[in-house]
Amino acid sequence: MIELVLVYCLSSTPDRCMERREVREPVGSPIECTLKAQTIAQEYVVEHPRFRLSGWRCEVDKPRERPA
Repeated sequence: MIELVLVYCLSSTPDRCMERREVREPVGSPIECTLKAQTIAQEYVVEHPRFRLSGWRCEVDKPRERPA
């Protein structure tokens, strides 16, 4: 499975960041993930103007980590 992971930071305090995993629809390939990343990230920033995109990555077959 391939997941798009976006990293957003608060515009007012750039050291406060969070990761957001996008699971809107299954991503078939790393290329498809890369192509969708910019559009999905831009939509989030428009909906949440206090945040800015800091980075993103496509994770392949990485199991979700559970909080301790």
